[in-house]
Amino acid sequence: MKPLYGERLKRFRAGLAAKKLDAFLVTDLKNIRYLTGFTGSSAYAIVSAGKAFFLTDPRYTAQSREEVEGFRVRIFKKALDTIAQTVSEMKAGVIGFESGSLSFDNYSKLKKALRPKAALKPFAALVSGLRSVKDPFEIERISEAARLLDRGFTYAMKVVKPGAVESEAAYSIETFFRKRGAEALAFDTIIASGERGALPHGKASEKRIKKGEFVVVDMGALLNGYNSDETRTFVTGRPSVKQKEVYGVVREAQAAAIESVRPGVKASAVDLAARGVIEKAGYGKYFGHGTGHGVGLDIHEGPGLGPASPELLEEGMVITVEPGIYIPGWGGVRIEDMVLVTKNGARLLTSTNRDLVIL
Repeated sequence: MKPLYGERLKRFRAGLAAKKLDAFLVTDLKNIRYLTGFTGSSAYAIVSAGKAFFLTDPRYTAQSREEVEGFRVRIFKKALDTIAQTVSEMKAGVIGFESGSLSFDNYSKLKKALRPKAALKPFAALVSGLRSVKDPFEIERISEAARLLDRGFTYAMKVVKPGAVESEAAYSIETFFRKRGAEALAFDTIIASGERGALPHGKASEKRIKKGEFVVVDMGALLNGYNSDETRTFVTGRPSVKQKEVYGVVREAQAAAIESVRPGVKASAVDLAARGVIEKAGYGKYFGHGTGHGVGLDIHEGPGLGPASPELLEEGMVITVEPGIYIPGWGGVRIEDMVLVTKNGARLLTSTNRDLVIL
């Protein structure tokens, strides 16, 4: 299956027309990859209704001609000069740009170079908004990354055990992913045992895992450009009554949230489904983050699933569902899966056992 670059460009151009823009300067490398296929580290893209230019430096002359589709390739010596020249050729009066990835210094220089022929207009999510709905190629790639992640959890259950040092276990897990084709970790592996489990982003430390503790393991792998994200909480030994209770509440909250996922539902409603279960059980003050986020070329992208998230879920979105309870001085529980929004509801992309596993 090939990426649908032509369809992506068509959708982007429709967005330009809706915003009454003559052209748009794309500077975020993930957005450039989404539109063009380029995987290097230096590039710009300029798109108008009838033209599309890809700009890069001489290091990527051969790579860009191999990877870039649907764009005319230009090699620059000075990026801003070539951008200004290209925009001038397009006779564009109003040019949108990505306010989150163009530095103020470059914005100031570009504005001066274009004055008075063209005006720059900032936008936060014109391309990334398109990325929230995945096409079949992307779903296939994300599913592959999710399957690798499930294999990683099978391995993690062998090395995350009483007596193991969190950081050493994390390194062993990273090696596992690398040997099986991962380009990188999606983020630093989180292994947080005992009281450290109350830290939602408790990266692996020098702490040694003890018997009778909860261990929160949050991992992600980057495979073929796409990310995966999954969390499981294990217990090292027979669980206590409170451990069973807290785990059961989080498990129920996640199930309720996944059940609520379908096209047309507000992202905030998914968060509410999980949060309502946790609040009803009396643990509301211990759930301080959103219930999930989109996953794709970036590990965190739209839509966000929080109490105030305005987005509506659409078929083709890939999101995480990850409620948690974090009790300072005691520990925490988080269960996270990636799900695909389908016309009939949610389809799980990760499949590691969600019941409480004793290590």
